[in-house]
Amino acid sequence: MFWFILLSSCIAIHAQEGLLLDLHPAAGPQFFEESLLGGTNGNKLKSEFDDVAVDSLMDPEGKPIHEPLRAHAMVLEEELRKEAAEIQKIMWQSEEENKQGDVTAATWLWTLFGCSLVVSSGIVPAFLLPANIHDFLQSREGQRRLNLVLAFGVGTLLSDVFLHLLPEAYDNHTDQISIGLWTLAGFLSFYFIEKIGASTEEGQHQLCAYMNLCANVVDNFAHGLAVGSSFLVSTKFGFLTTITILLHEIPHEISDFAILLRADFDRVAAIKAQFVTASAGVLGSCVALSLHTSNVPVIETLLPFTAGGFLNIALVQILPELHEERSPIQSFKQWAMIVTGVLSMMCLNNLSF
Repeated sequence: MFWFILLSSCIAIHAQEGLLLDLHPAAGPQFFEESLLGGTNGNKLKSEFDDVAVDSLMDPEGKPIHEPLRAHAMVLEEELRKEAAEIQKIMWQSEEENKQGDVTAATWLWTLFGCSLVVSSGIVPAFLLPANIHDFLQSREGQRRLNLVLAFGVGTLLSDVFLHLLPEAYDNHTDQISIGLWTLAGFLSFYFIEKIGASTEEGQHQLCAYMNLCANVVDNFAHGLAVGSSFLVSTKFGFLTTITILLHEIPHEISDFAILLRADFDRVAAIKAQFVTASAGVLGSCVALSLHTSNVPVIETLLPFTAGGFLNIALVQILPELHEERSPIQSFKQWAMIVTGVLSMMCLNNLSF
């Protein structure tokens, strides 16, 4: 009998708990409000609390609660106002120093030294060529060697476009459509010049070399801007930027010499041409030091235009000539050199940044 009464009591208690849970879900805050405030009377009391003004709230000692909070808020607001004014003053002083401050002689000397290193990268490969390079290139073996270097140049040109010029243009320009338009403009402009400027294969080779030199002038000018603006920050940062550009330029300069040799330039003429294009970097660094910045608006359009020109040189003027090779082994070597050019530029970019 005792166990029967105990079992009945447990069942009754369990049923009552289930009924309460159905009427008042645990997630609903109204259960607690109605329990504490007493249903309808509680709602009336709650509305009376809502109508109480904040200024009339008192602590247990009878002191207003809002006064200390208001005083503390006013102190914080005044401190923030002073800090904002101080930051604005520092920014104005920095801008005035950048506009009016003179670049030190040491900065000029270090910048010119860094640019001379970049210029040397454009002419050093010429001294690695043998003295009879022109006669060697007239032979069949010499032409095959030159085509392998040209294939390497195709890889470096394509990498320069997609891993350097276009990413830099997108970083410095907000209008992405205009970058694409300027790239197409460069591609079509170089194609138009090629079509109307050369009627023979030798003329096409020479025109390709000159167009490549013009594109390199813009590229080296942008490099000079980067070197000059980096030395404005610090000497250490300037040398880091110079080393980065040197690593990037070494494979690119090799392809430039191959294009010049393809156009029947001898070693002396190739050195002179490369020296002229590399000197554009010195001009770019002088502009950066004079303006105290590397933000030259015309570069935002010249970089994608130059990228389009490099695409035309690689894909329209050099690659079709490589397609004329009929030897499977030699064709595979050319493909391997293109991949080597791409990988070398990719590795150097990753190493630099």
